[in-house]
Amino acid sequence: RGLDWLIGWLGAGVWFAAMAGNFAITSLKLAASGASGSSALFAEAIHSGVDTMNQALLLIGLRDAGSAPDKRHPYGYGRSVYVWSLISAVGTFWLGAGVSFTNSVFHWHQPTMVLEDVTWHLWGVLGFSFLVDGAVLMMSLRHVLESLPPDKSISEHVMSLRDPTTVAVLLEDSAACAGVLIAGAGIGLSQLTGHTHYDVLGEFMISGLLGAMGIALVRLNVRSLIGRAVDPQITGAIKALLLSRPSIDAVHSVTHQWEGPYTFSYKAELDFDGTYIAARLHSRYLTEFQNAQDLDKDLKILLAWYAEDVVRVVEREVNLLEAKIREEYPEAAFIELVPDSTDTSAFAIEGNKQQALRRVEQETINQYLAQLSKEKEP
Repeated sequence: RGLDWLIGWLGAGVWFAAMAGNFAITSLKLAASGASGSSALFAEAIHSGVDTMNQALLLIGLRDAGSAPDKRHPYGYGRSVYVWSLISAVGTFWLGAGVSFTNSVFHWHQPTMVLEDVTWHLWGVLGFSFLVDGAVLMMSLRHVLESLPPDKSISEHVMSLRDPTTVAVLLEDSAACAGVLIAGAGIGLSQLTGHTHYDVLGEFMISGLLGAMGIALVRLNVRSLIGRAVDPQITGAIKALLLSRPSIDAVHSVTHQWEGPYTFSYKAELDFDGTYIAARLHSRYLTEFQNAQDLDKDLKILLAWYAEDVVRVVEREVNLLEAKIREEYPEAAFIELVPDSTDTSAFAIEGNKQQALRRVEQETINQYLAQLSKEKEP
């Protein structure tokens, strides 16, 4: 789904078209930088080249993340998109920042800009780049605003997103527009004042912009690779769903985490209500016990069947609960519900020999029987 919205604007080829567009912009910036000697425009060419490489790496990550789980990776490949996004942040943005910063230090002592060669062609390249990057930024921002919670700011919402492609595209386009403005400011001030160091200062600022973007993406992807907890609203709703079943007394030892941008795992231990299970089996076994000719002889086999059916009822309850969770939350790709009573130190019968407790148990099972009887009525 991370890829769906990215390629949904124009069709399946838009991602490759965007890469081709970035490559074309990179070429134009390199040509204009070579013609004028502008350091800031050279840094912007590196910036656009970095964006192109980043898109290619994200595409690899999205492709791998869509692979189905297998024996070697039972929880799927969802986190591969974080790996490739992290490689992109470290390898391309910091590489771009390093190259730009190194060049800015060299150009500060030996400026290469020739003011007479700064023509309308250079400004045309900057204007075209700003229009293209600005249009893509507006589309990216519109997509993010659609899912903006009312209690969060835009920056908080962006940093909480699980999909690195969305964050990367938004940061890329924001930085691309900012980089063009910085380059334009540096070149313009150099033309106005006759001092080319403003152009070099623009290159230095663009290198800092690339470095800051790389740090932001590294932090985001490292958190996701380590494992991020599922949102409290989702886990709270799942717990409420589990407790809404009369068969469940308690839910404990809950663990959960996102396995990728759009899939999460959920594990919980469930304390089943044995009285409800008995009510489910009451009508089936009532006649069996009543018709037993030799209880001493038949008791063993009846208890064996009864115990087996208790297990089967519990298994059906687990399957039903998992289906209900997936119906509400399709992202719950990996669910593990484990029957585990909080009191396993003794048999239930040993703690319920008092008459008062027996009456409570009798009233409870009668309530369940009445409830189950109504459920069977048409």
